Amino acid sequence: MRIAQISTNTIPVPPKNYGGTQRDVHYLTEELVKRGHEVFLFAKKGSTSNATRTFEYESDDPKKQLDFIIKNMPEGVDIIHDHYGIVAKANPPIPTICQSHSKGIKSNVQIRVYVSKFILRKYGKRKGYAVYNGIRMDDYTFKTAKRKYLLFLGRLIKEKGVHLAIKVAKKTGRRLIIAGTLNDKKYYNAKIKPHLGKRIRYVGPVGGDRKHELLANASCVLFTSTWDEPFGLVLVESMASGTPVLGFNKGGVAEVLRGMPRLLCKTTTGMAAKVRNRKRLPSARALRRYARTRYSDVVMTDSFLKLYKRVINKNLYKIKKNTLWNRRKAKLQSAPTGDGG
Repeated sequence: MRIAQISTNTIPVPPKNYGGTQRDVHYLTEELVKRGHEVFLFAKKGSTSNATRTFEYESDDPKKQLDFIIKNMPEGVDIIHDHYGIVAKANPPIPTICQSHSKGIKSNVQIRVYVSKFILRKYGKRKGYAVYNGIRMDDYTFKTAKRKYLLFLGRLIKEKGVHLAIKVAKKTGRRLIIAGTLNDKKYYNAKIKPHLGKRIRYVGPVGGDRKHELLANASCVLFTSTWDEPFGLVLVESMASGTPVLGFNKGGVAEVLRGMPRLLCKTTTGMAAKVRNRKRLPSARALRRYARTRYSDVVMTDSFLKLYKRVINKNLYKIKKNTLWNRRKAKLQSAPTGDGG
């Protein structure tokens, strides 16, 4: 199969630190290539992959990016997987799915894909499909012996509930390491910075080996989001590392942890109690096995290949004539080449 993967222009593929969407694109691209498919990746400058060819955007302007994609789309592509939104909105004459890695899809696109059934129901109004994120299990360090610190991993914004992770750490008397990008300085100065010291540390953004080391050695990961999390990749990363991850029942969290209900919490008091009674939580091996069975890159790729074939074979995608894609393509073809003189 010839497949085009459309990433965003925000972070290269794969991302060095934070970048959930780009990491999904990376894992999916690499696994598809591994299985013998031809993959064409459109992504931000600096991206690297084993795709048949990687096209790096030449502009930060979405309109110019769309033109770039139209101009460089290889012949004979069977399906386009748009993680960005600009291609599906243009209605190309090639079967196209549009995946939302957050909440809803505001654009008028034909085939919508969400990262959890919760988001499909609440924001997608049950119109579309749900395919879970997946990670490459071998990328994550697995350990059964843990150190005595708690870990918060994610963006430092109110919605991620960093202040609640601090509250749990104080209730239990445990050390807490906070790792992630500082996206809200006002929130950081008011709710996080005053609590930093020997027992509560902020180590900045982490990626690669440092991130895997923190996840594998933590006694527990605290997933204290207070908003409707679309999925929660940190949940899966923690379990892949053999580390219990305690999360509030918000958004898709309960869905991701459906087979591990003991990891769900209602309050910081309940979360603190589970930290103290860690021996009653699932074992490292059980957590790793659960993550591999449900959320590996292999499982994710299986699901997308089934969806690709369904879209193509059942003609779910309707080819339209007067579309933005066709209008832009005609304009590009009629424009002067600049070679004359």
